[in-house]
Amino acid sequence: MLLLLVSVVMGAAGFGLSTGLAAATLGFALILWQAIRTPTGLTLEAAIDGFLWFAVAKLTAALIALQRRQLLRQGMARQQAELAAKQQGLLLDEMSHRIRNDMQRLIGLLQAQARSEPSAAQALQRAAGRVQVLGRLHQRLSRRAETAVVDSRVFLEGLVEDLRIGIEPGRPVALTVNTESHLLPIAMAADLGLVVNELVTNALKHGFPGNRAGVIRVAFGRDDGLYTLVVADTGIGLAAEDSKGGSGQRLIQALAGQLGGRVAAARGEVGGTQFTLSFPVQRTEASITLPPDQAPPPPLAATGTDGPPGR
Repeated sequence: MLLLLVSVVMGAAGFGLSTGLAAATLGFALILWQAIRTPTGLTLEAAIDGFLWFAVAKLTAALIALQRRQLLRQGMARQQAELAAKQQGLLLDEMSHRIRNDMQRLIGLLQAQARSEPSAAQALQRAAGRVQVLGRLHQRLSRRAETAVVDSRVFLEGLVEDLRIGIEPGRPVALTVNTESHLLPIAMAADLGLVVNELVTNALKHGFPGNRAGVIRVAFGRDDGLYTLVVADTGIGLAAEDSKGGSGQRLIQALAGQLGGRVAAARGEVGGTQFTLSFPVQRTEASITLPPDQAPPPPLAATGTDGPPGR
Protein backbone atom coordinates (compact mmCIF):
# COMPACT_ATOMS: atom_id res chain seq x y z
CA MET A 1 0.00 0.00 0.00
CA LEU A 2 2.86 2.37 0.74
CA LEU A 3 4.33 1.87 -2.71
CA LEU A 4 0.92 2.53 -4.26
CA LEU A 5 0.60 5.73 -2.23
CA VAL A 6 4.02 6.84 -3.43
CA SER A 7 2.87 6.37 -7.03
CA VAL A 8 -0.18 8.55 -6.27
CA VAL A 9 2.04 11.27 -4.82
CA MET A 10 4.42 11.17 -7.80
CA GLY A 11 1.55 11.27 -10.27
CA ALA A 12 -0.11 14.26 -8.60
CA ALA A 13 3.18 16.12 -8.17
CA GLY A 14 4.35 15.48 -11.71
CA PHE A 15 1.17 15.73 -13.77
CA GLY A 16 -1.60 17.17 -11.62
CA LEU A 17 -4.79 16.15 -9.86
CA SER A 18 -6.28 14.01 -12.62
CA THR A 19 -3.21 11.81 -12.82
CA GLY A 20 -3.09 11.49 -9.03
CA LEU A 21 -6.75 10.45 -8.88
CA ALA A 22 -6.22 7.97 -11.69
CA ALA A 23 -3.29 6.45 -9.79
CA ALA A 24 -5.42 6.28 -6.63
CA THR A 25 -8.23 4.51 -8.51
CA LEU A 26 -5.88 1.99 -10.05
CA GLY A 27 -4.28 1.39 -6.67
CA PHE A 28 -7.69 0.83 -5.08
CA ALA A 29 -8.60 -1.62 -7.81
CA LEU A 30 -5.31 -3.45 -7.32
CA ILE A 31 -5.87 -3.71 -3.56
CA LEU A 32 -9.38 -5.19 -4.07
CA TRP A 33 -8.11 -7.59 -6.74
CA GLN A 34 -5.33 -8.83 -4.44
CA ALA A 35 -7.86 -9.31 -1.62
CA ILE A 36 -10.18 -11.30 -3.89
CA ARG A 37 -7.32 -13.61 -4.86
CA THR A 38 -6.62 -14.56 -1.24
CA PRO A 39 -8.00 -17.88 0.10
CA THR A 40 -10.51 -16.05 2.29
CA GLY A 41 -11.69 -13.83 -0.55
CA LEU A 42 -12.80 -10.20 -0.15
CA THR A 43 -13.67 -9.80 3.49
CA LEU A 44 -15.37 -6.84 5.13
CA GLU A 45 -12.15 -5.88 6.89
CA ALA A 46 -10.18 -5.95 3.63
CA ALA A 47 -12.86 -3.87 1.89
CA ILE A 48 -12.80 -1.28 4.68
CA ASP A 49 -8.99 -1.10 4.53
CA GLY A 50 -9.19 -0.65 0.77
CA PHE A 51 -11.75 2.15 1.01
CA LEU A 52 -9.75 3.89 3.75
CA TRP A 53 -6.61 3.69 1.62
CA PHE A 54 -8.54 5.06 -1.35
CA ALA A 55 -9.80 8.01 0.71
CA VAL A 56 -6.31 8.78 2.00
CA ALA A 57 -4.87 8.47 -1.51
CA LYS A 58 -7.46 10.88 -2.99
CA LEU A 59 -6.87 13.41 -0.20
CA THR A 60 -3.11 13.15 -0.65
CA ALA A 61 -3.44 13.59 -4.41
CA ALA A 62 -5.63 16.67 -3.91
CA LEU A 63 -3.20 18.27 -1.45
CA ILE A 64 -0.18 17.56 -3.62
CA ALA A 65 -1.95 18.85 -6.74
CA LEU A 66 -3.01 22.02 -4.91
CA GLN A 67 0.55 22.64 -3.78
CA ARG A 68 1.78 22.00 -7.33
CA ARG A 69 -0.73 24.47 -8.72
CA GLN A 70 0.34 27.13 -6.23
CA LEU A 71 3.99 26.58 -7.10
CA LEU A 72 3.21 26.86 -10.80
CA ARG A 73 1.29 30.09 -10.22
CA GLN A 74 4.14 31.50 -8.17
CA GLY A 75 6.61 30.52 -10.87
CA MET A 76 4.51 32.19 -13.56
CA ALA A 77 4.12 35.31 -11.44
CA ARG A 78 7.87 35.39 -10.84
CA GLN A 79 8.58 35.00 -14.55
CA GLN A 80 6.15 37.81 -15.36
CA ALA A 81 7.75 40.03 -12.72
CA GLU A 82 11.22 39.25 -14.04
CA LEU A 83 10.09 40.01 -17.59
CA ALA A 84 8.53 43.30 -16.49
CA ALA A 85 11.68 44.21 -14.55
CA LYS A 86 13.81 43.36 -17.58
CA GLN A 87 11.65 45.52 -19.81
CA GLN A 88 11.81 48.37 -17.30
CA GLY A 89 15.57 47.93 -17.10
CA LEU A 90 15.88 48.11 -20.88
CA LEU A 91 13.77 51.27 -20.91
CA LEU A 92 15.90 52.76 -18.14
CA ASP A 93 19.12 51.89 -19.97
CA GLU A 94 17.79 53.39 -23.18
CA MET A 95 16.68 56.53 -21.37
CA SER A 96 20.05 56.88 -19.64
CA HIS A 97 21.86 56.37 -22.96
CA ARG A 98 19.82 59.10 -24.61
CA ILE A 99 20.31 61.43 -21.66
CA ARG A 100 24.09 60.88 -21.79
CA ASN A 101 24.12 61.63 -25.51
CA ASP A 102 22.11 64.80 -24.97
CA MET A 103 24.44 65.85 -22.18
CA GLN A 104 27.50 65.27 -24.36
CA ARG A 105 25.98 67.50 -27.01
CA LEU A 106 25.23 70.14 -24.40
CA ILE A 107 28.78 69.98 -23.02
CA GLY A 108 30.16 70.38 -26.54
CA LEU A 109 27.93 73.38 -27.17
CA LEU A 110 28.94 75.03 -23.89
CA GLN A 111 32.63 74.48 -24.54
CA ALA A 112 32.33 75.79 -28.10
CA GLN A 113 30.50 78.85 -26.81
CA ALA A 114 33.21 79.37 -24.21
CA ARG A 115 35.85 79.44 -26.95
CA SER A 116 33.89 81.95 -29.00
CA GLU A 117 33.01 84.23 -26.06
CA PRO A 118 36.10 84.74 -23.87
CA SER A 119 34.23 87.12 -21.56
CA ALA A 120 31.83 84.36 -20.54
CA ALA A 121 34.27 81.45 -20.90
CA GLN A 122 34.67 80.85 -17.18
CA ALA A 123 30.94 80.63 -16.47
CA LEU A 124 30.34 78.42 -19.50
CA GLN A 125 33.14 76.05 -18.52
CA ARG A 126 31.73 75.74 -15.00
CA ALA A 127 28.31 74.99 -16.47
CA ALA A 128 29.87 72.32 -18.73
CA GLY A 129 31.53 70.76 -15.68
CA ARG A 130 28.20 70.55 -13.85
CA VAL A 131 26.55 68.87 -16.82
CA GLN A 132 29.47 66.43 -16.98
CA VAL A 133 28.76 65.41 -13.36
CA LEU A 134 25.20 64.49 -14.28
CA GLY A 135 26.46 62.59 -17.32
CA ARG A 136 28.76 60.47 -15.15
CA LEU A 137 25.84 59.89 -12.79
CA HIS A 138 23.85 58.26 -15.59
CA GLN A 139 26.90 56.23 -16.64
CA ARG A 140 27.01 54.68 -13.16
CA LEU A 141 23.27 54.17 -12.84
CA SER A 142 22.13 50.69 -11.77
CA ARG A 143 19.00 49.06 -10.44
CA ARG A 144 18.46 47.58 -6.99
CA ALA A 145 15.09 46.62 -5.53
CA GLU A 146 13.32 48.32 -8.46
CA THR A 147 15.04 51.59 -7.55
CA ALA A 148 17.51 53.60 -9.62
CA VAL A 149 20.64 53.85 -7.48
CA VAL A 150 24.31 54.75 -7.74
CA ASP A 151 27.21 53.20 -5.82
CA SER A 152 28.87 56.09 -3.99
CA ARG A 153 32.40 54.66 -4.27
CA VAL A 154 32.25 53.97 -8.00
CA PHE A 155 30.55 57.30 -8.72
CA LEU A 156 32.82 59.52 -6.61
CA GLU A 157 36.02 57.78 -7.64
CA GLY A 158 35.05 58.21 -11.30
CA LEU A 159 34.10 61.83 -10.74
CA VAL A 160 37.39 62.61 -9.00
CA GLU A 161 39.26 60.87 -11.82
CA ASP A 162 37.49 63.15 -14.31
CA LEU A 163 38.49 66.17 -12.25
CA ARG A 164 42.05 64.87 -11.98
CA ILE A 165 42.27 64.55 -15.76
CA GLY A 166 41.03 68.12 -16.06
CA ILE A 167 43.95 69.52 -14.04
CA GLU A 168 46.34 71.48 -16.25
CA PRO A 169 49.38 69.41 -17.27
CA GLY A 170 52.35 70.08 -15.04
CA ARG A 171 50.32 71.67 -12.27
CA PRO A 172 51.63 70.28 -8.94
CA VAL A 173 48.27 69.59 -7.30
CA ALA A 174 47.36 66.03 -6.28
CA LEU A 175 43.73 64.92 -6.03
CA THR A 176 42.88 61.94 -3.82
CA VAL A 177 39.64 60.20 -2.85
CA ASN A 178 38.68 57.94 0.06
CA THR A 179 35.04 56.85 0.00
CA GLU A 180 32.89 54.09 1.39
CA SER A 181 30.48 52.12 -0.77
CA HIS A 182 26.81 53.00 -0.27
CA LEU A 183 23.88 52.74 -2.66
CA LEU A 184 22.45 56.23 -3.07
CA PRO A 185 19.18 57.21 -4.76
CA ILE A 186 19.87 59.01 -8.01
CA ALA A 187 18.65 62.41 -6.78
CA MET A 188 20.87 62.23 -3.69
CA ALA A 189 23.89 61.15 -5.74
CA ALA A 190 23.33 64.02 -8.19
CA ASP A 191 23.35 66.63 -5.44
CA LEU A 192 26.38 65.02 -3.82
CA GLY A 193 28.32 64.92 -7.08
CA LEU A 194 27.57 68.56 -7.83
CA VAL A 195 28.81 69.57 -4.37
CA VAL A 196 32.07 67.65 -4.91
CA ASN A 197 32.49 69.24 -8.33
CA GLU A 198 31.96 72.76 -6.98
CA LEU A 199 34.30 72.35 -4.01
CA VAL A 200 37.12 70.69 -5.95
CA THR A 201 37.02 73.05 -8.94
CA ASN A 202 36.92 76.01 -6.57
CA ALA A 203 39.93 74.72 -4.67
CA LEU A 204 41.82 74.25 -7.91
CA LYS A 205 40.93 77.74 -9.04
CA HIS A 206 41.47 79.74 -5.87
CA GLY A 207 43.54 77.67 -3.48
CA PHE A 208 46.79 77.23 -5.41
CA PRO A 209 47.87 80.50 -7.07
CA GLY A 210 51.25 80.89 -8.72
CA ASN A 211 51.67 77.20 -9.50
CA ARG A 212 51.56 76.42 -5.78
CA ALA A 213 51.86 72.71 -4.95
CA GLY A 214 49.37 70.93 -2.72
CA VAL A 215 46.80 68.21 -2.22
CA ILE A 216 43.00 68.12 -2.45
CA ARG A 217 41.34 65.28 -0.54
CA VAL A 218 37.79 64.00 -0.96
CA ALA A 219 36.26 61.61 1.59
CA PHE A 220 32.76 60.21 1.98
CA GLY A 221 31.35 57.87 4.63
CA ARG A 222 28.45 57.07 6.88
CA ASP A 223 28.20 57.23 10.66
CA ASP A 224 24.90 55.86 11.96
CA GLY A 225 22.15 57.98 10.40
CA LEU A 226 24.38 60.60 8.79
CA TYR A 227 26.43 60.75 5.62
CA THR A 228 29.51 62.97 5.72
CA LEU A 229 31.40 64.41 2.80
CA VAL A 230 34.74 66.13 3.42
CA VAL A 231 36.63 68.11 0.79
CA ALA A 232 39.90 69.54 2.07
CA ASP A 233 42.99 71.00 0.44
CA THR A 234 46.36 72.38 1.45
CA GLY A 235 45.80 75.69 -0.28
CA ILE A 236 46.29 79.23 1.00
CA GLY A 237 43.14 79.25 3.12
CA LEU A 238 39.67 80.76 3.09
CA ALA A 239 39.03 84.04 4.85
CA ALA A 240 36.35 83.62 7.49
CA GLU A 241 34.49 86.71 6.34
CA ASP A 242 34.20 85.24 2.82
CA SER A 243 33.01 81.79 3.86
CA LYS A 244 29.41 82.51 2.80
CA GLY A 245 30.01 84.56 -0.33
CA GLY A 246 30.14 83.68 -4.00
CA SER A 247 27.63 82.11 -6.38
CA GLY A 248 29.35 78.73 -6.13
CA GLN A 249 29.02 78.72 -2.36
CA ARG A 250 25.36 79.68 -2.63
CA LEU A 251 24.85 76.75 -5.00
CA ILE A 252 26.57 74.43 -2.51
CA GLN A 253 24.36 75.66 0.31
CA ALA A 254 21.26 75.15 -1.86
CA LEU A 255 22.33 71.59 -2.71
CA ALA A 256 23.01 70.87 0.96
CA GLY A 257 19.51 72.11 1.74
CA GLN A 258 18.04 69.72 -0.82
CA LEU A 259 19.87 66.90 0.94
CA GLY A 260 18.51 68.05 4.29
CA GLY A 261 22.00 68.85 5.59
CA ARG A 262 24.45 71.71 5.97
CA VAL A 263 27.96 72.68 4.90
CA ALA A 264 30.56 73.99 7.32
CA ALA A 265 33.91 75.56 6.42
CA ALA A 266 36.75 75.74 8.91
CA ARG A 267 40.45 76.54 8.91
CA GLY A 268 42.78 73.59 9.07
CA GLU A 269 45.29 72.99 11.80
CA VAL A 270 48.18 73.37 9.38
CA GLY A 271 46.58 75.97 7.13
CA GLY A 272 43.98 75.80 4.45
CA THR A 273 40.28 75.01 4.78
CA GLN A 274 38.12 71.94 5.20
CA PHE A 275 34.54 71.83 3.90
CA THR A 276 32.28 69.32 5.64
CA LEU A 277 28.82 68.40 4.37
CA SER A 278 26.64 66.32 6.70
CA PHE A 279 23.18 65.11 5.72
CA PRO A 280 20.81 62.38 6.93
CA VAL A 281 20.32 59.00 5.33
CA GLN A 282 17.04 59.35 3.49
CA ARG A 283 14.10 56.99 3.97
CA THR A 284 14.38 55.94 0.36
CA GLU A 285 17.51 53.99 1.29
CA ALA A 286 15.49 51.69 3.57
CA SER A 287 14.18 49.79 0.53
CA ILE A 288 17.66 49.26 -0.87
CA THR A 289 19.84 46.34 0.14
CA LEU A 290 23.13 47.89 1.14
CA PRO A 291 26.49 46.15 1.36
CA PRO A 292 28.11 46.02 4.80
CA ASP A 293 29.50 49.38 5.77
CA GLN A 294 33.26 49.70 5.72
CA ALA A 295 35.38 51.46 8.30
CA PRO A 296 34.93 55.24 8.15
CA PRO A 297 37.76 57.18 6.50
CA PRO A 298 40.39 58.72 8.77
CA PRO A 299 39.95 62.39 9.68
CA LEU A 300 41.34 64.74 7.06
CA ALA A 301 43.64 67.60 7.85
CA ALA A 302 41.67 70.79 7.24
CA THR A 303 42.91 72.74 4.24
CA GLY A 304 41.48 75.45 2.08
CA THR A 305 40.98 78.08 -0.60
CA ASP A 306 41.67 81.76 -0.84
CA GLY A 307 38.18 82.92 -1.59
CA PRO A 308 34.56 81.86 -1.67
CA PRO A 309 33.64 79.14 -4.17
CA GLY A 310 32.48 80.36 -7.51
CA ARG A 311 33.77 83.85 -6.84
